[in-house]
Amino acid sequence: MKAVGNEDSWRTAKGFHMLEIANFSGLKLPLVRNFWIDFENPRIKIVTESAERIQKRALNIDSGWTHENGETKEWEVDIVNGYRSFWPGIPTRIFHLIASEDPILTYELAEDRINFFIEGKFVVWIATDAQGNPVAYGRSNNHAETHFLGEMINYGEVRLWKEAFETGGQWSVVMVNYRLLEDLSEISYVAPSK
Repeated sequence: MKAVGNEDSWRTAKGFHMLEIANFSGLKLPLVRNFWIDFENPRIKIVTESAERIQKRALNIDSGWTHENGETKEWEVDIVNGYRSFWPGIPTRIFHLIASEDPILTYELAEDRINFFIEGKFVVWIATDAQGNPVAYGRSNNHAETHFLGEMINYGEVRLWKEAFETGGQWSVVMVNYRLLEDLSEISYVAPSK
């Protein structure tokens, strides 16, 4: 926790807002993405802007939607379940749970990483350097989904990585800003009216 900044800030946060620039192989230009993540409930909102489009997506606990070109489409159950399985192991949510000393979170030390479990179910592993800085994370035990993390920098009272990369160079992101939020009442995860 010392490596990622002020423990009280992580403890009192209800969620976060992140702004990033993402590069994906096959895309000519990068994407600008805003994320609003709720630490306490499975709610994720993503607004993606590119040269071609603006897309809004959200998981709202047990449903989800995509809004693009004036149309809103409800998600199929498999998409909802995919986002719901991703949400528990978001690394910065793990930092919030550690700071909160939440009993649902347990961990085990492995040779090259820390494996985290929520209510006994594996959700993410995080590898650190000798100073405790996160340097990689993944959601599979065989390292198939490894995300490498770059230089640690300050975002207000917290310290996080400036960049992240996927194995094989399929995507990379540069984090422009990260803010912990103590109040999410201004963020709507509800689908726009049709």
